[in-house]
Amino acid sequence: MNNLFDPVIDDVQYYTYHRKPTKAEIKFGYGATHYRDFPENEVRKKGFRIKKWLKAADDGLRYYR
Repeated sequence: MNNLFDPVIDDVQYYTYHRKPTKAEIKFGYGATHYRDFPENEVRKKGFRIKKWLKAADDGLRYYR
């Protein structure tokens, strides 16, 4: 279940997010789901919550948890 507050785990430094391929990636043969690790300081909201999705600063695409 989705809780408002996720348990705090001190040794977790990166969270894995995923996204569907773009139309251009499918056209060029990269049609798999893309996974990416984000550092903990980018995925935390105020307090203890972890974002369900985020927009990557470098490629501008949405990644989902």
